[in-house]
Amino acid sequence: MKAARVELLIHRDDVLRAYRDGASLLNLCRTWQVDPRWLTTQFDAWGEPRRDRSAAAIARGPGIPPRSARSARSARS
Repeated sequence: MKAARVELLIHRDDVLRAYRDGASLLNLCRTWQVDPRWLTTQFDAWGEPRRDRSAAAIARGPGIPPRSARSARSARS
């Protein structure tokens, strides 16, 4: 679990970009294999505003399904 946290911290910009592009916090947690409480704490420490479901839909745009956080992780490989 600690290695997963370190990996996510290394790719903080990618994680935040995916989140801002509409990936859910829970999806990011699954993709990066970290605990939701830990990532929520990180978002708070980074000053990243958390959003509810309606705000997530607005971030994605009308008619666009939720983006997989996996695509952000794959892009960095």
